[in-house]
Amino acid sequence: MAPSCFVKVNGIKPDSMHVDVVVKVLSCDARLHCLSGAGLQFACATVGDETGTVMLRVSGQQARLCDPGTTLVIRGARAELFDGQIRLELGRWSRLAPLTESAIFSPNLT
Repeated sequence: MAPSCFVKVNGIKPDSMHVDVVVKVLSCDARLHCLSGAGLQFACATVGDETGTVMLRVSGQQARLCDPGTTLVIRGARAELFDGQIRLELGRWSRLAPLTESAIFSPNLT
């Protein structure tokens, strides 16, 4: 297995697979409920690094990690284009973990 190669947010392209990135959570809103009987909950978080911001769609359990100001390590995400913005989605083998020490960067909001 190849070692992880972390990218910056501005290096994420639509349809990218196996994206590894370290980001800081700016906000987490819009908890969505799927009414298909499974009772799934999703949240959309705005995350970013010093090169830009991106949307991150997470499940209810993962949304608990998305407090504003928290630094997250995202591994194995996939990128897609949604409403003209790149959105990261976590799949079956993706991982989301908080970083114990805070990142030394501030997200670029422009």
